[in-house]
This record gives sequence, C-alpha cells and structure tokens, in this order.
Amino acid sequence: MKLAKAKELHSLMFTFNALFYEKFFSRFRRHYAENPRIKKNHVKILSILYLYESLIPTEISKMLGIERGSLTTLIDQLEEMGLVNRSSTPKDRRKLLIALSAHGRDELNKVMYSHARTAGVFLEGVEEEELEQFLASMRCAVDFMRKL
Repeated sequence: MKLAKAKELHSLMFTFNALFYEKFFSRFRRHYAENPRIKKNHVKILSILYLYESLIPTEISKMLGIERGSLTTLIDQLEEMGLVNRSSTPKDRRKLLIALSAHGRDELNKVMYSHARTAGVFLEGVEEEELEQFLASMRCAVDFMRKL
C-alpha cells in the first residue's frame, strides 16, 4: 500500500471513530442513564455480547481494546448487576465464556428499541437514498475489515 493511501486510511478510520462516538455512542449511552453504575466500557461489552451469543474474555478484549485485567473487573461488575453470566467452554473447562444473562438480554432489547427510536429521530433529516448509500458503505467496510 502506498504511504499516501495508508495515511488516508488512518485519517478516515480515526475520523469515523471520533464521529461515531460523538453522533451515535453518546446517544446510545443515554439509554443507560437509569443505572448510573453502567459506565462506557460496560456499554461496549454489553453491545458486543448482544451481537454474539457468547465470547471468551480474550475475544472481547481484542474486539474492544480493553486490557484483560480491566475486562475482568468490568465483567465482575456486570455479573453482579445480573447482566452477564460466565460458563465453561464445552471443549475446555478452563476457558470461560461470557454471555448476556436472560435479564441482560431483556435489558438490551429495551435499550436497542429505545436506541432505534432515537436514531430514527435524528436521521429524519437524512434523505433515504443517502441513508441507503451509507448503509451499503458500512456493509462494504465491515466486509473488508473481516477479510483482514
């Protein structure tokens, strides 16, 4: 890859990340306002577990850029709140799987519904064609990142 393209990719990814946190993630976190114990990294963990049935801590750590020691503390706190469960992997009982508890899944379903409504409101001014183009671009970006 040429240096200019590498620099542009770096710039675009960090710009997107900053805009994502400003425009989406901050609004998403508001739906947790009822529970002041839930912090930013809790929301990240719950969100990734909502997408996957279960993950081992190492996978969560890599996906979210959270150090293993910090992750253990965060998972302990989420477990105390009744939002996640730990269980052994079927193949290796020494490995732990982390998953949303039934209560956690119910809570996330409520949050996702509220988030979808909020997103619908702030996306009202966006043309349908532009939104479809953005969604297609996001699908392309996710597919590309999965190939790496």
